[in-house]
Amino acid sequence: MKLYLNKTSPYARLAMVVAHEKGLAHRIELVWTDPWTEAAELLAANPFSRVPTLVTDDGQPVADSACICEYLDEVGGGRRLLPAAGGDRLRALSMYGLGRGLIDAAFGVTIDRRFHESGAKLVLAERWLTAIRRALEKLDRDDTLLRPTEAPDLGDLAIGVGLSYTEFRLPEVQWKVFNHLRAWHERLAARPSMRLSAPE
Repeated sequence: MKLYLNKTSPYARLAMVVAHEKGLAHRIELVWTDPWTEAAELLAANPFSRVPTLVTDDGQPVADSACICEYLDEVGGGRRLLPAAGGDRLRALSMYGLGRGLIDAAFGVTIDRRFHESGAKLVLAERWLTAIRRALEKLDRDDTLLRPTEAPDLGDLAIGVGLSYTEFRLPEVQWKVFNHLRAWHERLAARPSMRLSAPE
């Protein structure tokens, strides 16, 4: 398999976390790519020039991180990160939605700031920052939401990546003031999958 990615994309990192959790990282060739340059090789696999993009062993491109994570979960070893059915699946999907929402909002703020002049009023960025704060409060307040970090599912991993990306790109959010959430994230971040996929 071949995975197009860059070092700071939270979407690419989540795919790599799943690859490590499922014992597949050694089977994946990493192609470090700047999607903004619209490299021909990436465009051939994904006309949107987005990372991550996975090309499977039989040459089939998978162009969205959610789809990549589900595919890796299916073909990899060990327990399923996204359970097949029932209450466990619903719980994982619910948490995955929160985690992806956190990633999307933090990424949106980052891109909005990157492509606007300094000092411009960034309406979308402010909306996303407000949403991030609400999500952090919800996660910290309800200690039933987060699973023990010894057996995280896809939702937990997405939240972990989202928190790390928020800290990396939006330090002003200062989410570590949420003690319960900080302690949970510290335990999750110690997992090999999180350590091996951390941006350098």
